Amino acid sequence: SINMDAIILAAGRGMRLRPLTDATPKPLIPIAGRGTLLRLLDVLPKAVSRVVIVIGYLGEQIRQEIGDVSHDRPVEYVIQEVLDGTGGALRWARPSIHSERFLVLMGDDLYVARDLEQVTEYERGMLIKTAKLPKDGMDIWQMRQGKIVGMRTGQVGHKGSMNAGAYVLGHEWFETSPTSTPGKTDEWSIPHAIPQLLKRVSFQAVETSFWQMCGTFEEIATTEQLLRE
Repeated sequence: SINMDAIILAAGRGMRLRPLTDATPKPLIPIAGRGTLLRLLDVLPKAVSRVVIVIGYLGEQIRQEIGDVSHDRPVEYVIQEVLDGTGGALRWARPSIHSERFLVLMGDDLYVARDLEQVTEYERGMLIKTAKLPKDGMDIWQMRQGKIVGMRTGQVGHKGSMNAGAYVLGHEWFETSPTSTPGKTDEWSIPHAIPQLLKRVSFQAVETSFWQMCGTFEEIATTEQLLRE
C-alpha cells in the first residue's frame, strides 16, 4: 500500500473565476491565505511517495510556486497540451505514473487528511458525499454494502451519493473507452469511465467528512468561512 503516486489535475482555465484567473491559475488563488494546491499537498496520505501535477493554463506559475519537492516528496510536472477534461488529463499523465495504484485529485478541491488516508487503505476506491442533491440531473453513484455498483441520474431534493473527485485507481482505468463529460463534446471524464470496470474491479466508497469545491466565487466564499470556523 506504500509508495503510491498522487496525480493532481491543475491545468484548467478557471473561466468561472475570471478576472482572478486572468493572471493567476485557479489552484494558486488564495483561499483564507493559501491556495488549494498547497493545501492539497499538505494533506496527502503517508502512502504517497511521489507527486505528479498536470499543468496547462499558466502552468509555469504552478511549477515556480511548488518546485520539485513538496513535504519530502519529489514533484514532477506533465503538460496537458489539450484541455480535454479530467479523463484527458489523466491520459496525458499516464507515462509519468510509476506506481501500480495511484491517487487522483482535483487541484481545486479541498479534502481533509483522514479521508484521503482512509480511501488509500483500499486497493481501488473513491470519495463520495451523500446529501440531498442540489440540482436535477446530477450523476450519482449506486452502492451496495459500501461498494460502487453503478452510476445513475439523481433527482433534486432526493438523497444521493455524489462523486467527490478523489480516486484510488489502477492502470486498468486506461483500458476503458474514453467517455465524455455530460454536456461536453470535447472533454473526457474520469468517473464516467469507471462503470466499464465494475464487473471486474471492486471500488470501495468512502464518505467524505469534508469536501469543498473551489471553482466559483460562491464556493470560495463558503470555503473561506468553513476554514475560519
